[in-house]
Amino acid sequence: MKGAAPSRMVLWSILGSLLLISSTACGSSSTQAVIASPTADSVTRNYVASVHNYWIQYKTAEADPIGNVAGQFSTADAARACFGLLDPSTQDVRSVAMVAVHAKFLSDLDTMRPPLKFATDDHTFRSQLPKAIADLNGVISAANAGSKDAVLQATTAYVNDMMPTLTDALDDVDPSVVHN
Repeated sequence: MKGAAPSRMVLWSILGSLLLISSTACGSSSTQAVIASPTADSVTRNYVASVHNYWIQYKTAEADPIGNVAGQFSTADAARACFGLLDPSTQDVRSVAMVAVHAKFLSDLDTMRPPLKFATDDHTFRSQLPKAIADLNGVISAANAGSKDAVLQATTAYVNDMMPTLTDALDDVDPSVVHN
């Protein structure tokens, strides 16, 4: 019997060691599996796609809401229109189209949940776009009055609400496009 006690201790020691090794290996393996799969989920993909589509529609409306094929616009014309250097009636048409795009995007945001990593950007969209819409409505009023100076002042307020706060949030969510 004296010889049996040490062999039981050896047996329990071996079993304990095997159990410890087994549990460590399993824990390590599951940690690697979690780290090895950082893919974008569908909520993130849909959110980024919505932001991307919004910007493409916005740039089209900013350039020429009545004459261009979607996605084809003159950056030079858009810049001149944005700063009220064209005929105020042209600015009115562009502003109306831009308001529609901003309003649709805000409505789209209400139907989706932002990914946690874009929560700050989502807050920026929801707070800045209403200001931008109000500014554009000021541009529309000024354009209807025929005043280039008033269009320029209202457009300056619009640009200040869009850049850099809103455009930086757009850059964060969709870095595939330059937002300016």
